[in-house]
Amino acid sequence: MELWGAMKADFQRPLRKVGLFALVVGGIVVAVASGPSSAILLIPRIQLWPAGNTHIWINATADQIWPACIDGTNIPEACSSVGVEASNVCPASEWNAIRDFLAVRTQLLPRSYQDRFRHIQNPGTILLHGKSSTRNMYLAQIFVSKGPKPQCATTQQAVIADALVAAAGLWQLSLVNVTAGAGHGSPLSDQSESAHRVASNYSQPYSTAVCIADQIQNQFDSRQLGFPILPFTNPPSSATRERIVYTNWGKSSTKIIEHPYYSFHQLLETPGDPLDYRLRWIELPRDMFSGSSIGVAVLLPPRLDDSEYNVLLCNLAAGWSLSSLIARVSPVGIGTTESTAKEAENKGETFPISEVRTPEAYQKIDTFGGVYQRPDFPQKPINISKNWAQYLDPSVEGFNTSLFNVLSKENAFPRVTDHDKLTAEKILAMLLVNGLARTGWGSTLQGDVKSVGLNREDGGLDGNYWLSGKGAVFQNIDPAQSRDWVSLRLDSSLQGYAYNTLTTPPRIAIAVLMVYCLLVVGHTLYTGITGISSNSWDTIAEVTALAMNSSPTAALRNTCAGITELHIFKLPVRILVSRDEEGEGEHLELVFGSVDKEKISERTIKANRTYGTLPKNPIQEE
Repeated sequence: MELWGAMKADFQRPLRKVGLFALVVGGIVVAVASGPSSAILLIPRIQLWPAGNTHIWINATADQIWPACIDGTNIPEACSSVGVEASNVCPASEWNAIRDFLAVRTQLLPRSYQDRFRHIQNPGTILLHGKSSTRNMYLAQIFVSKGPKPQCATTQQAVIADALVAAAGLWQLSLVNVTAGAGHGSPLSDQSESAHRVASNYSQPYSTAVCIADQIQNQFDSRQLGFPILPFTNPPSSATRERIVYTNWGKSSTKIIEHPYYSFHQLLETPGDPLDYRLRWIELPRDMFSGSSIGVAVLLPPRLDDSEYNVLLCNLAAGWSLSSLIARVSPVGIGTTESTAKEAENKGETFPISEVRTPEAYQKIDTFGGVYQRPDFPQKPINISKNWAQYLDPSVEGFNTSLFNVLSKENAFPRVTDHDKLTAEKILAMLLVNGLARTGWGSTLQGDVKSVGLNREDGGLDGNYWLSGKGAVFQNIDPAQSRDWVSLRLDSSLQGYAYNTLTTPPRIAIAVLMVYCLLVVGHTLYTGITGISSNSWDTIAEVTALAMNSSPTAALRNTCAGITELHIFKLPVRILVSRDEEGEGEHLELVFGSVDKEKISERTIKANRTYGTLPKNPIQEE
């Protein structure tokens, strides 16, 4: 009410009112917020600090780890059959991880709900184990406005993840003799977590798969196989015709590309038990299937009332995408590796997300759980031969059948073709990316870590040199041999407490304190330049004493029991000099209401003068 009265007073100019209001309100806000702001800035926050960098070498060329064409030349013949514990060398290694993932997914909801809604959410990521690393495989369905929605999968490259984790373990071991207190306290390796990142020259595989259902009408069916267009991979102009696809939700029109050399009746020659799920790998002509890696026909086991052979025709694409790879290390161990996609350096022409694009185009459109962002098409597409693809579906020892049949039958729904299609897309995408992630499997991290002594046996690893980032930590690498090896930059970070402005609260706190400092500096400069300053009325008691020593005024009549009217607060108040009638003494008093300018000039307080005498008979104002 007091502030509002001051704003409504007639004697104040509008600009002065605005200034007064801003000063009072701003001062209150700053005074209230300055304390919490100081407390916020005094709280240290956890962040990652640079903890050295170096280059690591892997004894393989880039073409061996990230080949553009893959055939079965270097695959051991033993990989045509796998057991429950498959060797990591084979493309189908760790198929049990995919099997467990599908089993959990199938049991995520009661079967009655699955039969009714025909849709199940994925239960998370798939953990894959390498020589020394634990990797994540991500699976997601890509949204498209029209046509079938492909499944997409990705995982970290095994040989790179193993090398990164091995280097991270050596980094932690090198800090055993390094402490934060220059020889005092526990080693840095036991105090906090760290992160190790490969952010350049690293790619990892991704795969997409889309299928449509069809039928083999009879043993003489000479129709050409029609594979669906793979969204964001095959250009729309490559479609040769459209066909109607019937699903549990109705029918839709889908663009397909007809294979010029394969007919439906040829699928009847696929080996295996007709009661099983069987695969027929089909190489796709590059000129017609631009961007695709390989095709596959999935022959479904017959239903009870089927008079025709049901088949799924699937279009698969795969490639290498630029990414950054991170391994996190804590005092209790090394965690799983994580990856984040990077944009291509030279982007091609871009299209709206609802359209299909050429392999040269690139645009980020989708994410795998917020961890790996999938490009529309990899920067380096892969051509896959059926000789290599056959190792993705080996026979499983103890089951006497193929791997794809084991995975499909365990997750099959009776009389639900749409579920067969969805399951086939997931299995094919995961098997393909799992196999691609194992290229260059025999390669390892090379070099010896710089030691404190003259040789490795004289002392521990030189942690201080690694932390400094002054040079190569891994030494004794033959320049001639390593000329074509893959070299990756490794950046390490150590977690620790720090004062920073990376988040919003510290930034706001600094702004509040800066305003507070500006007010203080402004007031100090004003008093220093003008020379006007007083500490006479710093407390309520001093103001009360001034009021008691002032002459009564009629302007404050009827206010002894409280103030309820706004006009009281609109009165101007001044502190003026009052001369004693019986002597030459002067004292100060509060004067309410309007005063002549001449009297104001006569009664103005003068600097550096002592006031304080009282009149013996104060005159009452009428």
